[in-house]
Amino acid sequence: MIKSTGIENMATKIAKKILVFFLCFFCLIAVAKAQNFLSTDEGKRAFAADISILIEKTWKNWQDSITIDNVSVEGSNGILIPGSISDFVMQSDDMLKHFDRKGRSQDYINCVIAVSKALENGMRSWQRGYRCERILFPQGASCSYTLSPCENIPINIRSGHSIGDKNMSENELYSYLLYRAPKAAENELVVFRAIAKSISECFGQWQQTCSISGIVASGGIAPIPAPIGTGPGPVRGAKGNGGKFLGPYITSDQLYARIMGYLETGDINIGS
Repeated sequence: MIKSTGIENMATKIAKKILVFFLCFFCLIAVAKAQNFLSTDEGKRAFAADISILIEKTWKNWQDSITIDNVSVEGSNGILIPGSISDFVMQSDDMLKHFDRKGRSQDYINCVIAVSKALENGMRSWQRGYRCERILFPQGASCSYTLSPCENIPINIRSGHSIGDKNMSENELYSYLLYRAPKAAENELVVFRAIAKSISECFGQWQQTCSISGIVASGGIAPIPAPIGTGPGPVRGAKGNGGKFLGPYITSDQLYARIMGYLETGDINIGS
């Protein structure tokens, strides 16, 4: 009887220890869940670094793949209308294929997806709505019979505009992120605002430093030379194709520096 009671007491003690262990374990899980990955400086730096690297890789692939076709050339002036930039658009899937999800929480993954979707939406709208009416082909001002193949004078992308410009603005990117944020906690809002502001500013800088180049124009009809005609003179109906966006990419260094700069100074407004 005494022996049996001793065994029962030992079993009770073991059960209590197991219970305490599991209580501690679940408490740690609860604390970890409450401690959002963006609630620490280390977490914010890691997320900003990941996002910056992913955007750099995606941007480079997109920019290198772009072609510009069907530019109308009248005289020395080339006109790029919406739809002239190739159908290859910046895609969320392209960005996410470089993302290593191993060891990442679902909230972390969802935040990365939200940023990738915001960038895809903004750049698709900008690309499909872009036009530029100031692309110069000097040879088109004076030629005979037709326009011999010639390249445009490089012009920065900011010389044109797009009906999708607003989708790459800070406020539109931020709104898009808020709609897809896993939570509406202040940590997410602050980081998303810094990311939206930084992407928009880097995009504006990219337009100033990157050029529309390498469009080869030819064809069309130009005046017949004198004495039979009145030429040489301006060409009509020529077409330009094969253009590129040449110049610097958006880099992870410049994007990360901006994001962290805003997070460290607090120079951001999380209001909508």
